[in-house]
Amino acid sequence: MPAAANESGCVASFDASKDYFPDKVEVKYGAGFDIEYKNNVKYIRNKISGENYVLHQCGTPAPADASATPADSLQVGNWTKVAAIPGSKVVLDSAPASAIIEQLGLQDAVAASYKFFQVTSPCMQKRLDGLPRIQQSFGSQHRRGLVRRVAYDLANSDLQWTFTTYGMNDPRSFALNPESSSDMLGKAEWIKFVAAFFNKEAEANKIFADIETRYAAAKQQLSAQKSQRTVGFARYNKVANGTVVSWTIDPPQVWVVQGLADAGLSAHTGKMQAFSSVADFYQAAADWDVLIDVSLEPLPHGGATIPLWQNLLDGYAFGANAKGSAKDLAFLKTSSVYRSDLISSLQNATDYNEHLQVQPDALLEDFGKLAMGATDAKWYRNLPHQVQVDWRSPGDCTN
Repeated sequence: MPAAANESGCVASFDASKDYFPDKVEVKYGAGFDIEYKNNVKYIRNKISGENYVLHQCGTPAPADASATPADSLQVGNWTKVAAIPGSKVVLDSAPASAIIEQLGLQDAVAASYKFFQVTSPCMQKRLDGLPRIQQSFGSQHRRGLVRRVAYDLANSDLQWTFTTYGMNDPRSFALNPESSSDMLGKAEWIKFVAAFFNKEAEANKIFADIETRYAAAKQQLSAQKSQRTVGFARYNKVANGTVVSWTIDPPQVWVVQGLADAGLSAHTGKMQAFSSVADFYQAAADWDVLIDVSLEPLPHGGATIPLWQNLLDGYAFGANAKGSAKDLAFLKTSSVYRSDLISSLQNATDYNEHLQVQPDALLEDFGKLAMGATDAKWYRNLPHQVQVDWRSPGDCTN
């Protein structure tokens, strides 16, 4: 007899003593969520959004202690949300969720997306183009000034829930936050989080184990580099008329610092710093060997687009008429200026916010390439070398 596995659909007869989830996941790193199994129920706590998710096997009762926050509640945070699983008709408003669903081979479970949601994956773009686009509905403002209730408009439909990127006072939305994990491998553990909504724990455990193995191998290989190069993150701040008004150094997230260290690099850390003088910015970045730019190039009529090298030359005054000590900056001498938007869609979605968030093994390899000043990274675009953006569209779908 084959080993028992998690149910793929609803059960016909409930047995209160049965373990309906023989395949389970365990959170090992600083992912930002906890999960507990009890017979026909999964209890998930998203520690980042501050929400509780109670998932019960379809065809079995929700637990008596699962007191869902009322849909019309004006409670701010700490919502409890209850849903029957496995998912089969879900809505996307989360780029990492989209990437994970593809990793798990669950594209057919995506039945709609939020009106303004965009992805870089060509095949997911193609799928979403043929599906409904869901809007958000807004409740009335509470007279005491509490947050206006916002929910995805899933009424009068058989859609189950929305995967989103932030906690909402919406009983049918579930947040996932790999970008806020404190550990590189913790980011990938959100594969386990999404899998729990589809009873795909066995698949998630295999995917994660492979990522864990590849990460350890890449770390061991890169540890020999010990490049001692320093990486800094910065942006120029330009208004719509083209005027640069300031420069900002952004502190990297904890997982970025860890990943860079695992690749033999150091990160410029500390508090956010803002400069009204470009010369002061140059002085603060004087010991950087690599610059990761996080600027946005404003458009004249609103919105923003991806900057090119010429935009950075102007934005940071790196051009032929460079002021002060710009020409002495180490990252300019070695052409080590990057952006994480190498893979993007024509709607300005970037793979950084999608697949990169849950592929820390590949990201670690990219960090290692930054240490060598490479131009062939998977996600990081070298701007001085004029590496072009890899624009992805539905026409690029080959599967």
